[in-house]
Amino acid sequence: MRRPYLLAATIAFLLAPLSAALAFDTVDTMPWPSSGLFPAYPAEEVRPYEVFVEGGLMYDSNILRRNADAEHEAVQRYGAGGRIDQRVVGRQRLHLEGRGDVYLFDKFGDLDHFAYAGAATWLWEIGNDLSGGIGYGRTHRLAALAEVQRAVRRMVTTDDVFANGAWRLGPHFRTRGSIAYGRGVRETPGEERVSLGTRTAIVGADYVTNLGNALGVEYRRSRGDAPISTALDPTNTFVNNDYEERETAVVATYTSGVTLRFNGRVGHLERTYTDLPNNFSGTTYRGAAEWLPTNKTILAFEAYKEPRAIIDIAASHVLVRGYGIGPAWAPTAKLAFSLRWVNEHRTYIAVDPNIAPIGTLLDETVRVARFGIAWEPQRLVQVGLSLDRGNRESNTLGRNYNYTAATANIRVIW
Repeated sequence: MRRPYLLAATIAFLLAPLSAALAFDTVDTMPWPSSGLFPAYPAEEVRPYEVFVEGGLMYDSNILRRNADAEHEAVQRYGAGGRIDQRVVGRQRLHLEGRGDVYLFDKFGDLDHFAYAGAATWLWEIGNDLSGGIGYGRTHRLAALAEVQRAVRRMVTTDDVFANGAWRLGPHFRTRGSIAYGRGVRETPGEERVSLGTRTAIVGADYVTNLGNALGVEYRRSRGDAPISTALDPTNTFVNNDYEERETAVVATYTSGVTLRFNGRVGHLERTYTDLPNNFSGTTYRGAAEWLPTNKTILAFEAYKEPRAIIDIAASHVLVRGYGIGPAWAPTAKLAFSLRWVNEHRTYIAVDPNIAPIGTLLDETVRVARFGIAWEPQRLVQVGLSLDRGNRESNTLGRNYNYTAATANIRVIW
């Protein structure tokens, strides 16, 4: 039986973040034959622990994502990481994972940095009907160069704490809830330190069939910080600007054997600000599907519309609408090919005037095509090769760009 996280893994390969700092994300999210994504090849047995080391090289034709004076760059990456899955007592389990990476730039040495990510989750069960998790995660990374457009080491650190649980009521009904707190900090030499926090609570109820298909309703309420940049608000009048979100949604999960999987949500969201008239009210959605016409082929698709807070750039929020589609084919147990196309339209609200003139509604479309080769010459050795081609169309001078990036990476796992 395919593992329950495989649809999420497929969508990760399809939609690696368009705002990611570097094209290494393409090789990091490839569909490996040993992952279990392809029914033709059994997944590697999940071991109680795993350690890896890796090294990679990337060439980018326009590393700073500029419209003019494009600068090509070569970036080296050296990293290591691992995970532990341990049963503690009874049904209680602990999951730990972490990684660290050194990035070295050939021309822009000021961008050299150390990035890391780590998480710890306690997976709990009480009897047969109560289960959930409590966890914490932290990431530290370089901000998206497509937003910065300068050779300045802008670092973003995020911390997330969560607790969730589900209670099964009889054979077909389930109630669930979660609470979460997240904080992001952006630090740039010579600029103000930006810190944003969010608090979220979710409750939901689902009808679940014997095959695991589910249809339910969900209510989410979030509150977060939305301070205005001093460049836009030099008197700090709106330094305490906050927002509140309320969303009611219908959620669904559907599986038809191993050939078709779908999950999605459609809701109505209202986002209101305490100090500024940047409110949003409208329909939001996110749907993801994978179809397997053969046991060696996957066609994945996702579409979404939602407001986001992107800490990499100074804006109160960004309304994002996008879609992605892409096939993956594994002709052998050691080789897989993937191709993906992503189109994302973004409307930035209350943008820093250093990026767009005051009163300008920053409107952009980002398109990325990605081709990847995932080769496993022997067990627990992964060689990834990728080619990215992307562009951005913007209504603001200087933010259009085109780029091509080629990446090679090798990972050894113990």
